[in-house]
Amino acid sequence: MKQSFCKWTMAAGVALSALVAATGASAQAYPSKAVHLVVPFPPGGVADLVARTVGQKVSEGLKQPVIIDNRPGASAIIGTDYVARAPADGYTLLLANLPVLSINALQYTELPYSAGKDFAPVIMLADQPYIIALSPTVPARNMQEFIALARKKQDAFSFGSASSSTFLAGELFKQRANVKLTHVPYKGSAPAINDLLGGHISLILDPVITLLPHVKAGKLTALAVTSSKRIDIAPDIPSYAEVGLKDMDITSWQGVMAPAKTPQAVIDRLNAEFDHALKSPEVIARLKEQGVTPVGGSAASFEKFIQEENKRWSALAKQVDFKPEPR
Repeated sequence: MKQSFCKWTMAAGVALSALVAATGASAQAYPSKAVHLVVPFPPGGVADLVARTVGQKVSEGLKQPVIIDNRPGASAIIGTDYVARAPADGYTLLLANLPVLSINALQYTELPYSAGKDFAPVIMLADQPYIIALSPTVPARNMQEFIALARKKQDAFSFGSASSSTFLAGELFKQRANVKLTHVPYKGSAPAINDLLGGHISLILDPVITLLPHVKAGKLTALAVTSSKRIDIAPDIPSYAEVGLKDMDITSWQGVMAPAKTPQAVIDRLNAEFDHALKSPEVIARLKEQGVTPVGGSAASFEKFIQEENKRWSALAKQVDFKPEPR
């Protein structure tokens, strides 16, 4: 009996060693083919810009192509669900942001994916603040003037939103500025900005990349950026802290997620390559040209950031009675 147990123990040890060796060899062999980075948004936006800029540099480190795969539609749900169902082998990744990982779960009663269960954080790539922009038809040239005007003429002004994220950002602004604004929803930034330019709405919060060209052209008034400090690309626009607002940190951030159960060795390799790419001078310069700040860091720090964002926006959604709806 004792002899049989010893033989079983030795056999189990050999099998375990073989499994560990195979796992190590598999991790060392990664990647052996192209990596697909799915962007669940159309080409041309800030998410696509970040993915293409960083992905090109990461391909050099991986020595395999990083293919940007745009799969837009249904508030980014189509592309996100595609990655959730992909093999957990590190060859299909997701370019995720606030709507994908936080807001969609607040907006819809049913989602085909679970942001918390179906994905593993890889790295936070970058972020970009919003601009709080005012229509040229509103007789105010700075934040103090607008707040005074809005408090004097209650219910006379409105704000437009291009998404659920910018709607909640607008609601947060109303709280911090203690003003009343009527909400006007839009299906995208372009129609919202057109109405802002035409004076049909009073104010909007949207990423720097979409609003700054209009501000520089003198067609819109920038009241502040939603970061605690001014940004290099727009040094003349004050931060929210400078104009007297508190806790208005809102960014259009992007990060990389992998399907859940992706081997840790693969996550670590991807994190290292993306982090290295974000430190590249050419990547930093390209992103900063668009007002985007590279972030980087560990997968654990990105996971903590996501958890904090979920808590913050969930609390705000409850405060403004933001109820989920059928998709």
